[in-house]
Amino acid sequence: MLLAGLLAGCASLPPRPVPPAEPQPQLPAWYPESPWNKAGANDRALFHGKVVFHTARATIRPESAAVLRQLLVWLQANPDISRVRLEGHTDSRAGEEYNQGLSERRAIAVADWLVDAGLDHNRILAVAFGEARPLVPNNTSLGRQENRRTSFDPAEIAGRRYEDKDPTNGGLVLTVLSKAEREALKNKGKVPTYTPPPLKLERDVFKPIAPKPKVKGALFKKILGSDEKVIDAETGEVSEDTGGE
Repeated sequence: MLLAGLLAGCASLPPRPVPPAEPQPQLPAWYPESPWNKAGANDRALFHGKVVFHTARATIRPESAAVLRQLLVWLQANPDISRVRLEGHTDSRAGEEYNQGLSERRAIAVADWLVDAGLDHNRILAVAFGEARPLVPNNTSLGRQENRRTSFDPAEIAGRRYEDKDPTNGGLVLTVLSKAEREALKNKGKVPTYTPPPLKLERDVFKPIAPKPKVKGALFKKILGSDEKVIDAETGEVSEDTGGE
């Protein structure tokens, strides 16, 4: 009976009103980011090829030039990508410290290639990960090959973080220098050397020798600015020397 009375009392309570919807904050004008490729439908730009290095070195192999030229043309055609992130990765065959340094050198090598080809160095954000972010396990030759890579991703669009994510993606940020800065750093501390002009040998050439001017006795004394004194040996008298005989 008591439970029936409680239920009857609950049925007579007025229904609670539905709370109004909270106002949503107005999104900024730049959100979502404008697409960075001409198609506008895809969120990726695909480049055919791969950046390949010599084993255990940061030297870019010639066959990598094709994909780098594709990237350069794409960036030049899309100036709204204010910064592109260039990531350097390695496999895990060597030590962790060595792999970190190798990924740094390889990332800078690719950045320098793009700068030398005409890209503004301020548009490149180079970061290195070493062996920390493999795509696949390193227990096979094919897997290690996939993990040795250099990848490119938008970091900033029109000066703003792309998708509000960390532009560095958690990697170690590297300094990308301009071509002029690298040349100045290369020549720092060098002592300039003087290279004399080449000698011009002259053979069988006879040139007249100009005669030296003759100076007479009186003129010579005048040039010296003093007159000599003559002492007579018999009388001891002092007289001026006039230069006569």
